[in-house]
Amino acid sequence: MPSLFNQHFSRRDLMRHVGHLSQVGGVQLLQVEDGPARGVRVLEFRTGTGFNFKVAVERGMDVGYCEYQGRSLAWIPPTLLPGPWYFEQQEHFGWLRSALGGFNNTCGLVHIGNPETDDVSHYNFPARSQETYGVHDRIALAPGQLLRYGERWDGDDCFLEAEGRLIQAQAYGENLVLTRRYTAKLGESRFFMRDEVENAGWLPTVHMLLYHINVGFPFVDDGSEFVAPVAAPPAIPEGLPASAVDEWSRFIDPQKDWQLQGFELAMNAESDGSVPLAIVNPRLNQGVYAVYNQKQMPAYLEWRMMGEGQYAVGIEPCTNSFGRDKVRAAGEMTILQPGDRRVYDLEIGVLDGAEAIATFRARVGALAAKDEA
Repeated sequence: MPSLFNQHFSRRDLMRHVGHLSQVGGVQLLQVEDGPARGVRVLEFRTGTGFNFKVAVERGMDVGYCEYQGRSLAWIPPTLLPGPWYFEQQEHFGWLRSALGGFNNTCGLVHIGNPETDDVSHYNFPARSQETYGVHDRIALAPGQLLRYGERWDGDDCFLEAEGRLIQAQAYGENLVLTRRYTAKLGESRFFMRDEVENAGWLPTVHMLLYHINVGFPFVDDGSEFVAPVAAPPAIPEGLPASAVDEWSRFIDPQKDWQLQGFELAMNAESDGSVPLAIVNPRLNQGVYAVYNQKQMPAYLEWRMMGEGQYAVGIEPCTNSFGRDKVRAAGEMTILQPGDRRVYDLEIGVLDGAEAIATFRARVGALAAKDEA
């Protein structure tokens, strides 16, 4: 389907054709009025190409629904992306009842992976010398504070933007502030997400972060392929079942009684740290791509879930692998001192057509060639 923006419009020419910019794209604040997500505010981004995504303000400011020309990029769970007031944090796997699903789940900010208990005596609260963290922690269900949203013209380019703040804090514990900014451009089928995490407290704090990007049908289907600059044979992260390590790059039809698979992949990166990767469906002649920065997120995990109904692939760049003791022993644990900040950048979009896919494959292939040189 050709895009309205295959031809370039100046700002003046575009506005001569419409009554209001929202006729072709923009950012709109809405609210869910029924079901388990009732009361959740949603920022709907429309870029004018058929690439639309919805940021759920009360769900960690993550992207829930995302589509391109009517095709969903995201896996949507049967729980239907409920509000944070249903989060069963007291259950170590309660995250699976309310957080998992939609296009992105941010995991952290002080723990990723399976439930673990760790020493927190440095918070100076004798009654709680240890803390047990549930799977993937709690920031994905933190309610956001919306700081700004809307459209901004820069010459003839129109940018769609939103910014918000999330706080993960407790008395006698961590005080971490995540400021998130989304940017998309009218006429493009992609968005950029920038996160800044700050230790706003007065004591050192462990910091872990993982982006759980859940790509689903129809981009994930039998014959779809994972295109990535993998530098070495995959490893199995701690706490995940054994798998055939050669299955990471291809996807199959939904399977009965499927058990999840997880792979830790070492990636080659471009000179600035960028790692491009994509899930391509050759039958659609389309793909979903992401670019993360390895200098910011040194580790990468893949969730390969080929089960009936729960049929998704997780694109998961992260600050570290699973297992707190293992991460410490490897010297990979991030400790944020008071006032410390970390910045994370992510680009996500659609590859549409043979030329776009071939160009992206060439970009990835150039990195794969590093190992052959």
